Amino acid sequence: MDKRELILDTMQELFKEGKAGTASVSDIARRAGIAKGGLYYYFKSKEEVMDALVEREYGSIIKTCNQVLDCSGLNAIEKFAVLLHTYKSSYVDPSLDEYLHMPQNAAIHQKSLSQILLSLSKVITGIIEQGVQEGLMVCRYPEEYSQIILSVFTFLLDQGIFCWTNDQIILKLKALADILEKGLSVKNGSFSFLYDSRSN
Repeated sequence: MDKRELILDTMQELFKEGKAGTASVSDIARRAGIAKGGLYYYFKSKEEVMDALVEREYGSIIKTCNQVLDCSGLNAIEKFAVLLHTYKSSYVDPSLDEYLHMPQNAAIHQKSLSQILLSLSKVITGIIEQGVQEGLMVCRYPEEYSQIILSVFTFLLDQGIFCWTNDQIILKLKALADILEKGLSVKNGSFSFLYDSRSN
């Protein structure tokens, strides 16, 4: 196995055991079965190991979303629904998610949110551009729309930041659907999939 991946796998194991916060570089190296200097060959610090693990975890979600959309012969609105379902059902290790939401880890959490926003917004931009080509949508600012959409899911609806009730979340998703339907000039109800699954 690649040593860099071995180090990240070891860090993930420590997260699952609740030991990541207190583990030192020496502890990580020992657990991985490599010399401390071997770890420093790949990472300058424990913080870099954590950054790389978060990047790998969220990068995997983005890769999955891309793969799902690449294999579909769907129109743009259908792709929106598939992307949302894939993103919401993607697995992030709960112990890592809990760690990211600790106040002292705000910086790395912000990095993870920006990674998701910037990477997935490229996917959504492509979907909107497809919708324009199909004549289903009208949009002069596909990239900006994409970033605004993702900011709702990566920040406003982050339950680790805000403690919304289910009813409050539904209202926000209905508002987002309304904004998109009006802004993209699609018929009413086209984005009802944003809130329908939570209403049942």
